[in-house]
Amino acid sequence: MLTGATCIGAELIDYRFNDLLISVCKVDSRNETLRMFWKDDNKQPFNRFSRLKIWLAARGEDLVCATNAGIFDQDYRPLGLYIENGIILRKLNEHKNAYGNFYLQPNGVFLVRHDYAEIVDTDRMASEREQILPGVLFATQSGPLLIQNGTINSLFPIESENRLIRNAVCTISQYEIVLAISRRPSSFYDFARSLQEIGCTNALYLDGKISRMYPGADSDVGPGFGALIAVTKKAIAEK
Repeated sequence: MLTGATCIGAELIDYRFNDLLISVCKVDSRNETLRMFWKDDNKQPFNRFSRLKIWLAARGEDLVCATNAGIFDQDYRPLGLYIENGIILRKLNEHKNAYGNFYLQPNGVFLVRHDYAEIVDTDRMASEREQILPGVLFATQSGPLLIQNGTINSLFPIESENRLIRNAVCTISQYEIVLAISRRPSSFYDFARSLQEIGCTNALYLDGKISRMYPGADSDVGPGFGALIAVTKKAIAEK
């Protein structure tokens, strides 16, 4: 049974599913701002939540919650499609027969428009890109899909011993988005099952053991990231 506090507005809360603990940030895109960030004004990857937090503060914004936005290469470049502020910075990666979680099928893309978000599989993205891309402000491609249309990926064995820290983005509805991370090592199946329990109907795996979530005591401990997904808000001026 999954238990946890009710989340009103974007904030980080913990849920327990059997022996698995996950932290989630629930976002309502109608009321809250979710964006993706890769490089700063000097064209350098942010890499860390602390650097993004400082950059946002200089622009009158606070960082509410954030996580790494998908798998990247050695130069911190997103491995697949990446769109920021409506500009395509990395093209769709349609390769399938390659090594790594990114290429487990189906993989997919998390898309953010002005007033709603969705997760689509890469095959659909490739065949319908001219219909899908208009109006997309932010996008990140990763893999595999953990949940597609309410069903857990059939590649995931229920009794798998492959357990790692994992993070994901998922959608409950077109307006309700969840950023999630397992606080203890978990299998793909158990992590996907916990996301199902909180209402996710589509979920995209972002990365494994290097993943972290802001806020958190360990949010800036460990290697840097490529792009970041972040929920922000206008800073409240001190009186």
